Amino acid sequence: MLEKLLDDIMTRFSLTEEEGTTREFQSMGMSFEAKAYAAKGLGHVGVMTAGGPMRMETLIINPFELDAPILSCDRIHGMGQEILMVEMYDSLLGDSFRTDGMAKALGGAALFPDKGQEAWFAPLIVHPWLNQRGSADDAERFDGLAADFVAAYLDAAQAAEPCDREAKREKAAAYSKGLLRNGGPATDPVKAAMGEEFTAALFRQTLFGA
Repeated sequence: MLEKLLDDIMTRFSLTEEEGTTREFQSMGMSFEAKAYAAKGLGHVGVMTAGGPMRMETLIINPFELDAPILSCDRIHGMGQEILMVEMYDSLLGDSFRTDGMAKALGGAALFPDKGQEAWFAPLIVHPWLNQRGSADDAERFDGLAADFVAAYLDAAQAAEPCDREAKREKAAAYSKGLLRNGGPATDPVKAAMGEEFTAALFRQTLFGA
């Protein structure tokens, strides 16, 4: 799935791998590799893959040049389960990003539930978002949903206003800093395995670029 999503981005924006940002580590019995790309005209793209008892693919788009929100897409395969989670987080400076076309593209798969305030990042979530869980029979459909979501997001991003890169990076850093400060299933296992300094570099430099 990840290669398909990167290909979709490259049809619109030139991608260049960022030197010195690749990070490899072991955690939870799995081997992880993360890389960062600069997407000219868009911003930062972070990717991570993991292999082991389960396989994981992650795509993060942090747009510093267009006023769109952060996008995070996770696909998990293994133990007879297929999981797709796609969310957007508010890093917006204005109101030119429109989600109408995204919801339409996703159709009945677009979900708008309230996550509740127990999650520190709940106020930052931009609708729509996806949280799909199924069996191996759902793998192809979930990959298609991920591709549709990312394509609709890129359409909306390209229609949004250009923005000040440094102001956007500062606004976006609230989310990556929050992940490190508040902890959770994405950060705690990495901290336990690799320490706080490595985890901060992984999230702020490689995955989010802010």
